[in-house]
Amino acid sequence: MVRSDLIRAAGALVWRAGPAGPEFCLVHRPSRQDWSWPKGKLEAAEHVLGAAVREVAEETGQTVVLGRPLPTLRYRVDGRPKQVRYWAARAPEPQLPFQAGTEIDEVIWLAADPARSTLTYPHDARLLDAFLTGPPDTVPLVLLRHGKAVKRAAWGGTVDQARPLEAIGVDQARRLVPHLEAFDIGQVYSSDATRCRDTVLPYARSRELHVLEEPLLSEDGHASHPEGARERAQALMQTRAPLVICSHRPVLPDLLAVILHRWKGKPPRGLAPGSFLVVHRDFTGAADGRPEVVAVEHHKP
Repeated sequence: MVRSDLIRAAGALVWRAGPAGPEFCLVHRPSRQDWSWPKGKLEAAEHVLGAAVREVAEETGQTVVLGRPLPTLRYRVDGRPKQVRYWAARAPEPQLPFQAGTEIDEVIWLAADPARSTLTYPHDARLLDAFLTGPPDTVPLVLLRHGKAVKRAAWGGTVDQARPLEAIGVDQARRLVPHLEAFDIGQVYSSDATRCRDTVLPYARSRELHVLEEPLLSEDGHASHPEGARERAQALMQTRAPLVICSHRPVLPDLLAVILHRWKGKPPRGLAPGSFLVVHRDFTGAADGRPEVVAVEHHKP
């Protein structure tokens, strides 16, 4: 449960390639006379992913794509606890010109050492150190459980593959669109079951993408050919593109065993309908084609 007095915020450490290494975007707030990372409070009912992208755009003028998550900062503001979630985010090319406003009156780009000495708060400097200890660029793989479907007992059809989403599931599919946009997902894979395909269809249509059906990742396909499903999951894991895979609760543990085979982190919890994991893959040095998993996020719809 979220504390009622907790201030929830989100932002990003925005970076670009410089002549001597990455350069970082710092913003100046005239109201506090400080230099920090672009961030801001979540609006009512706003998802943290959308908040991070929105706040960066409002404060810097740049529409970024989120990369791997960085440490969550926790501190107190005027006696209230504040939690700020951050992501690494590469600046778009070309970058749009900055327009000063009342909240942010200046934006500067600095290399790591000058940025560290310019930042006002020590906790922001620690965030920079966390970025520098990992790969700057990662490639997301989103593993998604389909939205809430009509229960088998309540459905009049005879072929379970055709069982549709219920109204809540349709809404979950609609709300998924900005979440996938935040990671610039460019390939959409789905079990060939109607409830999976319809979960990712709104996003695919919004980006004019095709939903690529994967019969082996359906409940029936996995049950009849589990080794083939695992091989397909491995092939998708090695695809060097931001992608989403939508499948079913009984299939997800097998897919996770393949996708997170080399990951040493804490195993993720089970996914509720419409929930998803974002697996951040680093292909640097992947001689055998298998990327390293450097972070895993768990999000509700």
